[in-house]
Parts: sequence; C-alpha cells; structure tokens
Amino acid sequence: MTAAPNRGEVMELLLGPILYAKDQLADDSKSQNTWSFLLNVFLGGTDPNQPLPLKLCFTDAQGEEVFSSQEARPAADFSWLPERSAGVVWRWEVVLSRQPQAQSLKYHFEVPGQPGAYSFTPPSTPDGKERSYQFPAQPLVIDHVVVPSVGTPPNIAFFSCNGAEDGKKWKRIPKFFALWEEMLEEHRRASGHFKKTPGFQLLIGGGDQLYADSLWSTMTELKQLRKQSNTLKQPVPQGFADRVMAEYVGLYRERWNGTEGIAPMLARVPGLFTWDDHDIFDGWGSHEDLQGTPWFKQIYSAAARAFEAFQLGRLAQPQTLREPDIQPWDSKHPRHYFQTLSLTSKDCDLDVVMLDLRSGRTSQSPDKGKVEHTVMSESQWKAFEDWKEARFLQKAKDPVPRAHHILVVSSVPVVHLRFSSTLERLAGGVSSMRDDMLDQWESLVHRGERTRLIMDLFSLAKHVNAAVTVLSGDVHVAARGRLRSRNPEHLTEAQAVTGEAIIEQVTSSAIGHNAPGPLEFLGMLTVSKDSIEDLPGFLQSELLPVGSDLYLRERNWLALRVEPSQLKQPKLWARWVAEESVLPMEVVVTPPRPLPPKEGH
Repeated sequence: MTAAPNRGEVMELLLGPILYAKDQLADDSKSQNTWSFLLNVFLGGTDPNQPLPLKLCFTDAQGEEVFSSQEARPAADFSWLPERSAGVVWRWEVVLSRQPQAQSLKYHFEVPGQPGAYSFTPPSTPDGKERSYQFPAQPLVIDHVVVPSVGTPPNIAFFSCNGAEDGKKWKRIPKFFALWEEMLEEHRRASGHFKKTPGFQLLIGGGDQLYADSLWSTMTELKQLRKQSNTLKQPVPQGFADRVMAEYVGLYRERWNGTEGIAPMLARVPGLFTWDDHDIFDGWGSHEDLQGTPWFKQIYSAAARAFEAFQLGRLAQPQTLREPDIQPWDSKHPRHYFQTLSLTSKDCDLDVVMLDLRSGRTSQSPDKGKVEHTVMSESQWKAFEDWKEARFLQKAKDPVPRAHHILVVSSVPVVHLRFSSTLERLAGGVSSMRDDMLDQWESLVHRGERTRLIMDLFSLAKHVNAAVTVLSGDVHVAARGRLRSRNPEHLTEAQAVTGEAIIEQVTSSAIGHNAPGPLEFLGMLTVSKDSIEDLPGFLQSELLPVGSDLYLRERNWLALRVEPSQLKQPKLWARWVAEESVLPMEVVVTPPRPLPPKEGH
C-alpha cells in the first residue's frame, strides 16, 4: 500500500469525472435491486503501478454515505505521452442499491483517513495561454446522479454532432451550449409524480461526440500535408505517432471538460457512445486512396485509441497501433467497436445495439487496386449475428416473459434523403460533396449493404419477439423514418393479419453543430428524390413529418422513456427537444406481446 497523500500533494484533474453504462441483466438476481455503472477520472501526478490514494463516496439527500470504494484501477495509461498530456485514467465500479422510489445522490472524492471532499489541482497551461474551459469549483462535489426505483427502466437522452468542423468557430456559435443546458435542466427537474423516475439514467452518443477536424489546422505537420498531399505516401517523421496521440487526448480535454456543454451530463449520467467520421476527422471512409498511407494509419490509430480511452472508457495496450477493420479479418482480435447493452426491468427488456460505421469503411486492394465500399466489416456483421443468437437463447431460458425493446444506433440514418445516380457521379469530382454522399446509407454504392441491414433488423425483431427502433444522427436535422416489410419471413402471427411489420427510425442531429441554412437545405431538397422508396424483398422506406415538415431544421436532442402498461406491453416514447420549437408530437413504439414460456422452462 502507498501512503495516503497530504492535502498539499498534487493530483491534477485532467478530465472527468465521466460515467459509463453497464449491463443490468435478467439472470443477475441483484440487477433489479441495484444500479451499477463505471466512473472514470483522468488524473495527472499519479502512478499507474501504485494504488490510487483516493476514495469515491456517494451520499443521499440526508448526507448519509450509501456507497464508497477505494478500488480504483487504471483504465488507460497515458503516462508515456508528452508532459501536458501525460496522466492515468482511473476507474471505479459503482454499485448502488435501488429503493421503492428514485433517489438523487451526490458524490465526491476523499483521501483515506482525511474526511471531507478532496480538491483537485487545475492542470497547467502553456505560458501565456488561457484555459479553454472553466475549471470546476473545488472541492469537487457532483450532484444529481439519479438512481431509478426498483424494477424500472432508465430514462434515456440521445444526442449527436457535438461540435463544428472549424475548431476556432465552434464556441462562437450563438448559445453553443444551449441544448446541453436544457438537457441538464431537464435532468435536474422533478418528475412531478413520486412513482416516476426523474432525470436521465442513460446518455447515448450517436456519433461525432468530438470534432477532431481542427487538427488539420493546429498541427504543423498536418497543415503542411494539406499543401503537399503527395507526401502522404512517405514515411511519417519520428515522434509523429506520439504527437498526434497527444493532440487527440488534448482535444478530449478541451471539448469534454469544464462546467458547460457535455461535461456536466458526462459526470452525472452513465454514457454509451459510438463514433462517426468527425471523431476521427471529416470524411473518414471516403479517402480510399489515402487510408492505407502511413500518415492516415497513424491518425486513425490515435483517434481509435482516444475513442477507446474516453468514449468506451477503457484502453488496453495504449502504445499499440490500431488498424481499421478491413481484410484480412481476425475473429480472435476484432478491430471494430460493435457494442451492446442489456437493461432488464420488471416488465420490459431493453437492449441497445451500437453499430460501428467507421472502422470497416471503404478499403482498396493494394495489389489489384479495387475499391470495396463497405460500411460495416464482415467481422462486425458476424458479431451482430452472434449477439442476436445469444440474445435469443438467453430469452428462451428466462422463466419470466417480458416485453422487449431494442434500440439500434446507426450513426448515419438508414432512411434519409436520396440522390440520383447522375448527381452522385457529378459529385464525384467535388471532394466535400463526394464525402457527404458516400457517408450515407442511401448512396448507390451502399444500397446492397443497406438492404442487408434492413433485412437483418426485421429478422432480429421476429427472432427475439421485440420492437426494433433505429436511432441516428449525422445529418444536422431532426427527422423520422419508417421501414415496412411485407416479406412473410419477417412477419409474426399477429403481423400476418395486418400484412406488414414496421420499424421506426428517429433521427436527432445536431446538439452543437449549426443546422443547415435555408438556401443550403432547399438545395438539398431540390435534388433529392421522393420520400417513399420500394426496395427489394418486399421492403419499403418512407420519411414521415416531424411537426409540420419532413425535417426540423433546428438543433435538437432526443428524450426516450419506456412507460408501464396494463397489457404487459410497455411503450417506448421518443420526444425531440429542439432549440426553438416545441413539438406537440412523440414517436410511440408498442412492443409485441411477450410469448408464453416454453415447456420445461
């Protein structure tokens, strides 16, 4: 054991706290009586090879301690990085008892043997440079961590696109943090009924939680690359890998820190995040001729490791190169970030499936020069199929049948604007337009894989007897899509009566990025096709109104909840929270009736 530090010893708070969601499983007898998550803090001045001399303490409304732990473990070791980026991400596992009513708790850190909240030291800044965020008041005490009551599902906040392409302008956007402030206000608001859980217990990021595009204008080496793109195929200079890694770590510290924006929600609500192109840089996946170059490999590796450390909350082998999930695939060492989360409540199972639409994007065969425009790698498709089968077997063993909702997070909408083949060919000569079009599931080069995904979603819904809802972001507008299948293979007995199965899609974007201007958006609508599309396999997609139009051209985020039902079919309710408009509508999804348990179970 190491000796406890004195109050004067320095532990720099580099980033955090950040909470991460955990499974709450049906086969765990304690899961409905406890609420558990992980809590990470990025600290300078600590040694990953020595126990961290800090205790995490949670207290209730009366100030009574309800949980404490000194069992912090290193989750990511960045002590090898340059001095201002060096530090260790520490992780605690938190297990809180649920009560008949929801609880709002506080937490702080203590030095063992020295009661009272600990005061962290602000990180140092370069000479003459102001800190880009407001350092939180010390000693650090975080309020309003809401524990749901016994047997109730979590309330969910979903968001995407937390930034802007130009790093100098992202904080100049008028009221840039307005929607984060509104989300925090709603989180702190009382429910209005003692049986209802207030606030949020799950924060889902649908991609572009970080905009890393600014690296191309802030890193000297990358600025030069823009001017001399022919050097991309040359070896990277010595030390570049560590420098670009430090830059990505620095971006998370700058954009996810402080008392405004995303940071207050990260510290209060367990999160689950997928990534999209801006978490790497704008248009990743549309540069097939460059993604195999030494420079792009190092940039991707740094972005991936930073994503693992701060969005997944764990980073093993921090100095090992990360590669895209392209051929040849290794089933024992997957390179994709497919994730699932299972949350069980008294009357309803809730699963979240996070698709990774970036690690397996577009590859070019080095020997034949052929380009494969994939969105998801074959190894990720297999992981999805394996999870589907495992979930089916798990439900078959469950003695208590429950309704079932599955949220599938696709960072890019499955149903959105469609462009003609002629326009796509014309756009091929304009880099930014080509990037945007290739990004979309609707692009001609992705049509076959998109149909495969839609087929899989309907197959999943029938196979596990669940309602599947797609959540998406990316497009900087709020939108609603609907998928229909009249394929007999997708229909349950009840759906065979109506003749179709339905999957709703809810798009929420952006919480930070500006909405497209009127002329820009009008141009997009002018060159797009009709909202209804017939697809192979007796499938159809359609765009439905959000408010008075097909799209809501405002910044927004999404609130989701599962409401109890007398018919054992708890409905999923999805509500947009927009910057200016109050929408008098919600998307409501009713799950199929639970199937009776099979004999022998």
